[in-house]
Amino acid sequence: MKEDQLPDFSDCDIGSVMGDLVKGQPSSDPMDLDIPNGDTEPLDINIGALEKFCKDAARAFFNEQGLISHQINSFNEFISEGIQNLFDSLGEVNVEPGYDPSKKGASDWRHATFSFGKVTLEKPKFWTGSSDITEEFTKFMPRHARLQNMTYSSLMKVEVRLQVYTHERSDKAKTGNETYVRRRVLSDETEEMIMGRIPVMVQSDLCWLHSANKSDCLFDHGGYFLIKGAEKAFIAQEQRCSTRLWVTDTPTWTVQFQSQFKRKRVYVKLVDAPKAEGYTAGKVVNAYYLYATVPIWIMFFALGASSDKEVVQMIDLEDCDTELLNIILATIKDADEQCEGFRKGEVAREYVHGLIKSSKFPPSETFDECISTYLFPTITGCREKALFLGYMVKCMLLAYAGKRKLDNKDDFRNKRLDLAGELLARELWVHIRHLERYMIKKIQKDLYGDKDLKWEEKYLDASIITNGLKRAFSTGSWCHPYKKTERCSGVVATLRRTNPLQTMSDLRKVRQQVAYAGKAGDARYPNPSYWGKLCFLSTPEGENCGLVKNLSVTAIVSSKMAEPMLDKLISCGMEKLADVSLSSINTTDKVFLNGVWIGVCQDSSSFVMNLRQLRRKKLIHSQVEIKRDTHQREVRIFSDAGRILRPLLVVENLKKVKLLKGGVSSFQSLLDEEIIEFIGVEEEEDCRTAWGVRYLFACDKGHTSPKYTHCELDLSFLLSLSGSIIPFANHNHARRVLFEAEKHSQQSIGFSTTNPNIRVDTLSHQLYYPQKPLFRTMVADCLGGSGYSLGRNDTMARPEYFNGQNAIVAVNVHQGFNQEDSLVMNRSSLERGLFRTEHLRSYKAEVDNNEFNANKGKDTKGKVEFGKIQSKKGRVDSLDDDGFPYIGANLQSGDMIIGKVAQSEEDHGIKLKHTEKGIVQKVVLSANDEGKNYAVVTLRQVRSPTIGDKFSSMHGQKGVVGFLESQENFPFTCQGIVPDIVINPHAFPTRQTPGQLLEAALGKGIAAGGTRRYATPFTTPSVDVITEQLHSAGYTRWGSEKVTNGRTGEMMRSLIFMGPTFYQRLIHMAEDKVKFRNTGPVHPLTRQPVADRKRFGGIKFGEMERDCLLAHGAAANLHERLFTLSDLSQMQVCQTCTRAATVIQRIMPGGKRIRGPYCRFCESAENIVKINVPYGAKLLFQELFSMGICLKFETELC
Repeated sequence: MKEDQLPDFSDCDIGSVMGDLVKGQPSSDPMDLDIPNGDTEPLDINIGALEKFCKDAARAFFNEQGLISHQINSFNEFISEGIQNLFDSLGEVNVEPGYDPSKKGASDWRHATFSFGKVTLEKPKFWTGSSDITEEFTKFMPRHARLQNMTYSSLMKVEVRLQVYTHERSDKAKTGNETYVRRRVLSDETEEMIMGRIPVMVQSDLCWLHSANKSDCLFDHGGYFLIKGAEKAFIAQEQRCSTRLWVTDTPTWTVQFQSQFKRKRVYVKLVDAPKAEGYTAGKVVNAYYLYATVPIWIMFFALGASSDKEVVQMIDLEDCDTELLNIILATIKDADEQCEGFRKGEVAREYVHGLIKSSKFPPSETFDECISTYLFPTITGCREKALFLGYMVKCMLLAYAGKRKLDNKDDFRNKRLDLAGELLARELWVHIRHLERYMIKKIQKDLYGDKDLKWEEKYLDASIITNGLKRAFSTGSWCHPYKKTERCSGVVATLRRTNPLQTMSDLRKVRQQVAYAGKAGDARYPNPSYWGKLCFLSTPEGENCGLVKNLSVTAIVSSKMAEPMLDKLISCGMEKLADVSLSSINTTDKVFLNGVWIGVCQDSSSFVMNLRQLRRKKLIHSQVEIKRDTHQREVRIFSDAGRILRPLLVVENLKKVKLLKGGVSSFQSLLDEEIIEFIGVEEEEDCRTAWGVRYLFACDKGHTSPKYTHCELDLSFLLSLSGSIIPFANHNHARRVLFEAEKHSQQSIGFSTTNPNIRVDTLSHQLYYPQKPLFRTMVADCLGGSGYSLGRNDTMARPEYFNGQNAIVAVNVHQGFNQEDSLVMNRSSLERGLFRTEHLRSYKAEVDNNEFNANKGKDTKGKVEFGKIQSKKGRVDSLDDDGFPYIGANLQSGDMIIGKVAQSEEDHGIKLKHTEKGIVQKVVLSANDEGKNYAVVTLRQVRSPTIGDKFSSMHGQKGVVGFLESQENFPFTCQGIVPDIVINPHAFPTRQTPGQLLEAALGKGIAAGGTRRYATPFTTPSVDVITEQLHSAGYTRWGSEKVTNGRTGEMMRSLIFMGPTFYQRLIHMAEDKVKFRNTGPVHPLTRQPVADRKRFGGIKFGEMERDCLLAHGAAANLHERLFTLSDLSQMQVCQTCTRAATVIQRIMPGGKRIRGPYCRFCESAENIVKINVPYGAKLLFQELFSMGICLKFETELC
């Protein structure tokens, strides 16, 4: 339902309209709804006030949360807690001596242990020199890392404890093999050691820009890393939630308890019984634990069950049908057959322990240690573990009976997002274990001798962690989440900087890893759980379609919450699982916290309501997710990291909107006032959400309003950032919206950064006169605050997300030059500066730093330095004596751009390749900490649109310039308005993009002084509103106008639709793609043209292109391009035996030597002809001949 179709309820109060919503009547719907209870007073508030409040609330949300807070918050949590927990989890590492008798006498062997303690991370610093007293450091800023090709990183120091001891046998040792051994500590030292350097995220708590509360660029919000001068960003990785049970039926019925470590995984499977006789149903239940197959009934008794009745109560199967009963009976019988008397004493424990010890990888721990460490490690107590095992059996049997749904791997309730913190911890863990092995080897060497072991630098190699993380960031090859020996790609990507919208979209990407494209299954299809969390339109084309997605504009990712919740849950009515009797379990609802069964509650409805009230009152974290499952009689609570949440209005508390004095002060205040709350994927199933505040009032024609519990802030917030700023997106075909959101808007040229003077990007574009669009959208209004320096209160707040200009576009056919998506552009408009851009390309070179290498003791002879020398490679007229061009130098193709000279006067300079030219914009000299001096020269080119350049509207209507027409030849209106662009009318019906026509009509009305300016998706003004605005401005209702033919001066018979449309110039330009060649360099093996365009390479010419030339009858041209100018060659063929002859030197009778063609097969030089063949064919003949295959050639004289 569109905005214009809804009745106007501006003057009615929400209390009288919503009916029973504000009364405490229970819902008859079987789905649990968060229906408000208690009587509330009727509200006197209109739609306009609520819509203004929604906009203010959204603006406050973006001001406080931002668009990339999930990246920064995850990294901050990692450096504050995660990295310390990572080192703590390593525990104590034992170093055993070599036990080599040749290196040790009769004295006791020395042993050692080391462990890691407190981790300290310093802010990035740069060493500037040292004096006799102290070393001097300065702040290391992100701009220094960019200019000096260095890594923006923090020094990591860790307290390491080293203990050296020997084993002593006690005097009270018993006789026999058993002896009591104790440690005699020889030394115990703790030192703070440098472990390496950790890359620092820009704008995180460790970054200097965060404490300074400023940025180098107004468009830069951080969230990325600087590795060797390159900007790298994490792509959030979708992973299966490891805290939930996983029920599946392929390849067999299985319920899994998942863990990152294989030993802690537990499987319960329904398998075929070994014997199908008696009353068995052919299926039994087994547990798979520590690589051993254990009968499930014996496992229960090993965990402390005393009778079969107690086990049945633990499984808790109510109203069990015959089929499930037969499975349980068959399972009991199978257990009896495998272990007789397992119900007595310790028989079951000994039997399970024997199975574990005889497995493929037996553990060294005792049975009790195995149970506490590897069986459900998050649950304490054997009784609780047995109850959870019974719950696993129940889930599997209910799914087998069809009373419980299987888990959907594509549902986002079963997924978590791994962000910067989790991904860094995963990779750092691998390098710490590598360092650990290195330390063991180094310490082990000193344990042989009698010298004292003290902490020295040789025991630690900080480069293992530093270089390991650098290599992972640079190559993008990251540690696999489960297979530690494998690496995976697609985790880290280079941040693209074409425009700020592309940069922000890269930081909000989400990726799902699949083994290969054919195994993706339904992962590519949109899932209902994506609603409001992930954009269902912003996904790339090709192999990553549906696997790489974008977060919705208001979606946030939950952080790890360390605050304890058990006491709060008990206060809401929960009983701890340890205090619950087995007989009362089937009469209560289970309570799970992060997948762990922690207790039960009698009344789940009141328990959930009380818990949600605590969340709204900030007594528990606002990101806690609460789900009530009435079908399974469960309450699931989640407080882990990686869940996607989004803000929704609480309809019950909308009455508090009028009580806000002075408007919305902050988003946190709205959370405190319980007007807005964060809702997760699973909890949203319990909510009945209105699509907007207008739907709360839509109850005309005698229909009562649905009992809404929550309300959307705006429907456009369902889309991603790039999709929500598209005007009239809901009127266009979805494929066109995808093109614009994922491709065209991110390839459009705008104003990428506000600090180009301190950046050295390899390639960048800049639009000379960027403009704001005439229309406005809800997201574009809310993204920037009133204090934003580039936007005023009455204008668009974030103009940098729109990269283009407003052009007058006419829909007309112009002499056939704009067919098939081509555009005809006004040459005079281009000469006045329309779509004029600046193209910047940087060239980099490096040489060794002689001073640095001399200090390191390296030989500096034969080194290359920057300088000027007369070169045979290219012209050096524009170079100064230092080897660099002067600012403003006009360089052409073939000129030397950077001069490098060896001491032997050998030229190592860099020359501009074919098609490269420009004016020198800047020259930057810098050095890094690895002994390299860098030089960067940036060339500038001013580019005005030419034929072949690509343009696009904001509706996916892409096209290239087909003709540049003079202004006097264009049709013009009675007001003298001449179009800048003429687009073909046939582009609209097949592309199904009426949104562009609506944008032009709306823009025409706005330019004429209209007040309706919003084109927000899903709440766009109706066609009637737009046409009325045009009519009131003096135009026809449909925007068409009479125009005069510029060529003949006659009035054109048909009306022409003309209006301002926001157009974007894309980075695809003809100057970068044009390819021409007569002859040039060829490949040394095939002698065919090389593929590189910059080296005068050829263009790929396949079968379809060949067919096109044949269809045009251009056989001679085809022969010339693909044969004469490609790899023309000649070979000799013997007409007698039809085999190839060779050119050799042979001795004629009389001793005369001659060189010529000769057939080795016929032993003759007669009847040999020379033929023209492609060198590729000749090469193929020679390769086949070397394998013993001889080809024959039949020749005819022509």
